Amino acid sequence: MGLGHLKAGSLVHHRVGEADEPAIYRIKDDLEFSVEILEWSGKSWEPYVADDVQVQFYMMSPYVLKTLSTDNKEGLFHTSFKVPDVYGVFQFKVEYEKLGYTTLSLSKQIPVRPYRHNEYERFIPTAYPYYGACFTTMAGFFVFSFVYLYHK
Repeated sequence: MGLGHLKAGSLVHHRVGEADEPAIYRIKDDLEFSVEILEWSGKSWEPYVADDVQVQFYMMSPYVLKTLSTDNKEGLFHTSFKVPDVYGVFQFKVEYEKLGYTTLSLSKQIPVRPYRHNEYERFIPTAYPYYGACFTTMAGFFVFSFVYLYHK
């Protein structure tokens, strides 16, 4: 085996602050992604050093494209991002092509779900004009009813 061979190790993703990989993400979750990339040095697998490895969070087209940062010691490339406000079946994709190196093509599929009915905010601030209109209509109805019933 000659020089320029790349090998991908563990591809790991999880929510920020957690260690286990979930079976499903929710929209707007904060997540961390990491992948280990090693290079054959002629005698052993050594950590690969590069600053142009990218991950795509992909559903039909990339919704998130992030450059992975590395610690340069263990060959571990990592990043964190927020899941987009779109639900469906996404893939983490790492497609790395560099002249003189083997091509890496990794993907892992993960579903993204919307909020459940009880996970939304109780009162949405942008809906305050509608709340005001509703309460104004109720107040107007009560005033009209009072005037109509008790006016002589």
